[in-house]
Amino acid sequence: MASTNALKSIGITGATGFIGRNLLAALVREGCQPIVISRRADDSLGSVRCVQLDLLDHARVREELLALRLTSLVHLAGTRRSSDVSIPAVTACAALNVGATVNLFAAAQRAGVERIVTVGSAEEYGEQPGPLHEGLPLLAHTPYGVSKASATRFAQVLHRSDGCPVVVVRPFSGFGPGQAPVMFVAEAVEAAVKGLPFKMTHGRQQRDFVFVDDIVAGLRSALTAPSIEGEVINLGSGEPRALRDVAARIWALADSKAPLLVGERPAPREELHDTWADTSRARRLLGWSAQVSLDEGLRRTIEWARHPQAPAP
Repeated sequence: MASTNALKSIGITGATGFIGRNLLAALVREGCQPIVISRRADDSLGSVRCVQLDLLDHARVREELLALRLTSLVHLAGTRRSSDVSIPAVTACAALNVGATVNLFAAAQRAGVERIVTVGSAEEYGEQPGPLHEGLPLLAHTPYGVSKASATRFAQVLHRSDGCPVVVVRPFSGFGPGQAPVMFVAEAVEAAVKGLPFKMTHGRQQRDFVFVDDIVAGLRSALTAPSIEGEVINLGSGEPRALRDVAARIWALADSKAPLLVGERPAPREELHDTWADTSRARRLLGWSAQVSLDEGLRRTIEWARHPQAPAP
């Protein structure tokens, strides 16, 4: 269903994360007045309204969403990828990425939200040959991937059983200015710009890198595209890139003389070898395709690393 009316009153969870900050800034520039839903207050949000809400507090989530009268909701909050497989870490991952997410879906539907856009992960696919299309079975084998796959399945069940107006968007390997240097491109760019040695794995793993502005554009389209409730949609470039080749491009574009030490870091056992998106559904349903080339995205990221500026909401 959904139309431009979906932009009338937008709620965003996870708005202080990498993708969330950029989505929030884009919506504000567009003249929207999004409402941030966050467990903690954040002074960096400026004039943007922030509603403090613990998504694990089921009763309060229902109460607040009824009061907010949102027309649409973008759900980006959750735990990050982690190599920690301890019981407390896995339990927290399941609680936030599955329990809190399903509770939010149900409360949003009850409150009359017209479109819910939730963000999944390429890790839901597990180890399968690419290009990875949305009809493939979900074979996740990491706690993060399993939690995201479970949330996707619950979203589809709620849509089929109760008509929950949820759309699952799966960005692949997002990158761009301001990303925390725990992610590959951000870490490599920081080392290249600062002239620091960069130890990486063998680098033969392939990733489908997509610039953050393109991810934001995909989320924006998922808010308003008609009749896509219940769909799962990949956002990627459609082009697999070996990490060693991406590192080499970063070094060339940054004209870095820092040591690039390929093969000096062991590849994490739980890391996926290759991820590569089939993006035909995004083109068909959203009219979306990645517009920023890898080199252009890397140039912008390198320039930001040299002259960092916080995105303004």
